[in-house]
Amino acid sequence: MSAGDATRPATAPLEGEDIDTEHWEDARHWMSIYDDLIRFKLGLLDRVKRELPKMHPVAQRAADVDIGFIETQMDGYHRRLDLWYQRVWKLHGLWLDPNDRVLRLKGKEAVLTHREFELLQFLLDHPHRFFTASQITGFAWSDAALLQEEVRNYVLRLRKILARLEVPCDLVNRPGRGYSLTFRNAD
Repeated sequence: MSAGDATRPATAPLEGEDIDTEHWEDARHWMSIYDDLIRFKLGLLDRVKRELPKMHPVAQRAADVDIGFIETQMDGYHRRLDLWYQRVWKLHGLWLDPNDRVLRLKGKEAVLTHREFELLQFLLDHPHRFFTASQITGFAWSDAALLQEEVRNYVLRLRKILARLEVPCDLVNRPGRGYSLTFRNAD
């Protein structure tokens, strides 16, 4: 953490961040940044909390203050992430309904199966990042026993749905890297 980070309010935008952007990819990029910041802070909190019982009482008190500061930062990061989610949906009229597992875009909609929905949600949460089939089964579906062929089948089905609804993204596969949801520049 740099000295500037310690004084920055948790909800203040980061340098270069423009919530009024008209570009889908910019919004998704900022979502990824806040997601990474949150994950980093969660890992940091977990590590500090594991080490806390081993510390001297004076160090424990100092660590408690640090934990409070990190949790406040995370709250701010969550608020910024929420703003970026709202911006993405507004920019493209894309809406993913978790209750009915419906994907809607500009008056078109598709009902997704449970696994299709989870795969799409996972990829939307991690745009432009590649995940192997085994990572997808573990992270998106929490079922590492699923076969790679099943991932390929769901990817194919999801590609057809995205194409039919004209969602401005591609579900790509790169050998050795895995699958990624890559957003196109949209007019």
